[in-house]
Amino acid sequence: MNSKFKTIIDYFRIVFVATTIMAIPSVSHAMEWYGGLSLGQARHEATVGDLLGPSFTTGSIDGNDGAFKLFAGMVLWDKYVGAEFGYVDLGEALARSGSSRASSIAKGYTASIVGLIPFTDRLGMMVRIGVAGTKATLTTSGPGVSPSSHTNDLKIFGGTGVQYDFSKKMGVRLEVERYNMGSIGSPYINMISGGIVYRFGK
Repeated sequence: MNSKFKTIIDYFRIVFVATTIMAIPSVSHAMEWYGGLSLGQARHEATVGDLLGPSFTTGSIDGNDGAFKLFAGMVLWDKYVGAEFGYVDLGEALARSGSSRASSIAKGYTASIVGLIPFTDRLGMMVRIGVAGTKATLTTSGPGVSPSSHTNDLKIFGGTGVQYDFSKKMGVRLEVERYNMGSIGSPYINMISGGIVYRFGK
């Protein structure tokens, strides 16, 4: 089976199982849904050798780029446990050594369980664990580089942050997340972001 389609199938299997599990509790009230957008910066933990090829040990690398994510979620087991599904763009890392160049672009779809530890009625700490169907695209040019390629993988990711609610409908977040990527390009990517959350039906 094509690896891209296998990754997509695995992702939707996880979404189906997670949604089924989360639909079990609390038949006494309607499920609460929310959505949001977060903007921030990604830092690719990559070396020149990761992008250009194992024979390269010197050169320069720029692993910082803008990043964003779109997400939708459902609140379960009161407001303290929920599930989120989303799309994340983790930006690009660039490497160069002499006349050789490489670019690694990363993005993915995510499914995660999110826990909220309240400090006050409005402020709380978030803890996240989930899986990401990641796609990495490596583009290279120049002498001695690894060939251009792409990969689709299913990897665990996690994060933490804080959330503050202005009202029952609106809130803001500050998050730090770490993504374990595939076998090409940047092995790990860290993302820090700030976002807005909007709750439906409140």
